[in-house]
Amino acid sequence: MNEQGAPGPTRSDDAWWHTVYTGPAGTLPDTPDAVADTTSVDDWFTAAAGLFDPRHRPAEDTPPPTGTDPDTDTAHAVPPQRSWAEAAWPELRPTEDAPDGGARDEQPHSVEPPVVQPPVVEPPVVEPPVLAKPPRAEAPRAEAAPEPEVPSAPPSERGAPWREPETPTVPHVGERPPTYAAEPTALPVSDPDALGAIVPDTAVDGARFATTTLRAVSIRGDSARYRGEPRRDALLTVRFGDAEDGLVLTVLAGPARPADAGWGSAAATDAARQLAAAIGRSRAELAADLRAGARDRLRYGLQRIALQAAARLRGETGSVEDVPPAEALPPEETASLHCLLMSTDPAATHRAAFGTGPGGLYLLRSGHWIDAYAARLLHHPDGQPPLPPAARPALRPFRFRLVPATAGDILLLCTPGLADPIAEEPAVAHFLSSHWAHPHPPGTVDFLRQIQVRAKGYADDRTAAAVWTD
Repeated sequence: MNEQGAPGPTRSDDAWWHTVYTGPAGTLPDTPDAVADTTSVDDWFTAAAGLFDPRHRPAEDTPPPTGTDPDTDTAHAVPPQRSWAEAAWPELRPTEDAPDGGARDEQPHSVEPPVVQPPVVEPPVVEPPVLAKPPRAEAPRAEAAPEPEVPSAPPSERGAPWREPETPTVPHVGERPPTYAAEPTALPVSDPDALGAIVPDTAVDGARFATTTLRAVSIRGDSARYRGEPRRDALLTVRFGDAEDGLVLTVLAGPARPADAGWGSAAATDAARQLAAAIGRSRAELAADLRAGARDRLRYGLQRIALQAAARLRGETGSVEDVPPAEALPPEETASLHCLLMSTDPAATHRAAFGTGPGGLYLLRSGHWIDAYAARLLHHPDGQPPLPPAARPALRPFRFRLVPATAGDILLLCTPGLADPIAEEPAVAHFLSSHWAHPHPPGTVDFLRQIQVRAKGYADDRTAAAVWTD
């Protein structure tokens, strides 16, 4: 690097520069036409740094800030407008302690001078010369042998586009699938002021205690999914107490079929919670009766609790115009409320099942389906037809059954949405018995898929609780 031009006025910080490089302008061999320069190295560096970073440009090149000072132009201030968030949420108010735009402008900002880092100049990398290899005589090429043909992979292994699997996600029995779709379609209409009453499409629960495995599920029916109505059935699984005094209760509730969908869903939930609360308050007495197998005491006490909770489903506690009286409906279309009460004590050898209205309590023992409420054989495993519908016993106002906990048995409690196809379609009962014949109980996801087995003509909500005994 050479200095162009004669040296200018020497400064203290530039003395080293003119001492090293001296010579009058125009006398150096490589700069014959140089002109004297009065700038220093610092000025050159500042000008060069401004080309790469605008922050290093001189102050006179920066345009002056535009705008008015909010402290001096208060006469033309525009009042703040009400935002959509304040209109949607009236309780929302801005924080008083938060500074506004004017307050932020009043506070001076201390600007520190930027620290200029000198650029790092790396030495150039010198590539070693590549020596050309002397040409060599090429040997005559032999004709290549033909490669053996590789059999092409089938279309499924060559990255073919994904196709819908032939096996449906939700199985069905019968020659034709049901009319409605197998998966949820339309969502129910919601009220912004009543979001707490939203009922999910599916509810799954389960538990494991002593030698018992519990699986419970509640699914919205195909017709309700198609019409965008909420699930009416309610499922509640709770535990009261622990050890030998503990109780596990599963409540299945469903309103009458002609009832309004929104009211029926809320009424089923309230009835299930009311019954569970009454069971929890009498936990000590009920646990002792289950251990002792006191059939009469359990039947009398549980009947009072169940009928009182079922009154909510019949609309007897309020003025509900859409719910017809129970006398005006056939027994199979009235409200349904069924429970399964079990003890966490391994020494307790009985489970109490009770309820009112339509529903089913089925026992699967050695491949045989038994109607536990009616104490009759439901399906023959050898393929014989089931009992005709006329032979089925009439529904009683209250049904109760104390079932012994026998190893290998599967006890199934369900609402009419599943109880009817099991009793009337042998293929549905056979599908469940074949999947539950394995030595281990299914998981919650498998149990959900199995309960969804579809049959044409059955599109109501399905709520079920199954118990496996080791």
